[in-house]
Amino acid sequence: MPATLSPEEVKALMSAIQDGKVATEGARGHRGPVANYDLTSQDRIIRGQMPTLDAINEQIAQQLALGLTGRTRLAIRASSAAATLLKFADLTPLLAPPAAVCVLGLGGGYGFGLAVLEPGVAEQLLAAALGDRRSRQPDAVPDARRELTAVEQGVLKRLLGVFTDAIASAWEQVMPFKPEPLRFELDPRMASIAPPSDVGIVSAFELTGGLDGRLQLVIPYAAVEPAKQRLAAPRRLSQRGDDRVARMMAREIEQVKVDVRGLLGATRITLSRLLELEQGEVLLLDRDECAPLPISVQGRLKLLGSPSVAGGAMAMKVERALAAPSPAALLSR
Repeated sequence: MPATLSPEEVKALMSAIQDGKVATEGARGHRGPVANYDLTSQDRIIRGQMPTLDAINEQIAQQLALGLTGRTRLAIRASSAAATLLKFADLTPLLAPPAAVCVLGLGGGYGFGLAVLEPGVAEQLLAAALGDRRSRQPDAVPDARRELTAVEQGVLKRLLGVFTDAIASAWEQVMPFKPEPLRFELDPRMASIAPPSDVGIVSAFELTGGLDGRLQLVIPYAAVEPAKQRLAAPRRLSQRGDDRVARMMAREIEQVKVDVRGLLGATRITLSRLLELEQGEVLLLDRDECAPLPISVQGRLKLLGSPSVAGGAMAMKVERALAAPSPAALLSR
């Protein structure tokens, strides 16, 4: 770099000092793709998986299969798929006829949900519930515009009661839902339970065996948003178990027989003395006359008592229980 400026550079420097403007070389601009963004949009950003929600759906599927099998006397199996998130505006094709849509009340101020029976499922459930065991003909096509009669709606509501009971039981540890079937809708617009921009959780349950089809559950994301952290946590529902199973196991454990022994005393003698023992001889034990006797359960000392007689038989009267050993004492063994 030269130490002195050229006449052109001096002239440009003086001009910049007087005018306050500095001429720069134009740089080539880079024009990339433009993404439109609506600052007025209030769409929620929902990321991550919800393993607890998948565990809940598995429980619903198990209880749904058992309930429908009991109501229809058909060997129905149900399996759940991974839940998906959709805007309610995108749910219109799912709700369009000939699907049967039932509006569910979630109870407790949680709003409403939807139970969607895909074409043919409602007819199969009605036929099974009303005693028709004939299989549907391959070319049988349900009437897409036929409205359900009052009797059919009543029967379907009772069958969907099995579904809502399964929902309430599976969600009990996460959200206290109390769902119940309210009404059936043929018009998707009348089945709108949330604004089109809101997000809904869609859970699908595949029915096989006695009937084939899909039953889908739609719950607004706003209803479960307070428990989103628990839904995103690792699966822990299996730790809760079934209360009936726990009670049954408790009853079985209570009936287990254990070995209880009362030790009157002990002594040590030589082998020669043992060989010389005769009938009527007395052995002195290492326990005082009034000292409590130890009572062991399955070989472990648990109680202290005293000898007694009950019902013409020798017995042990329990006086007190021994304190459990400290963890330090257990580790030192």
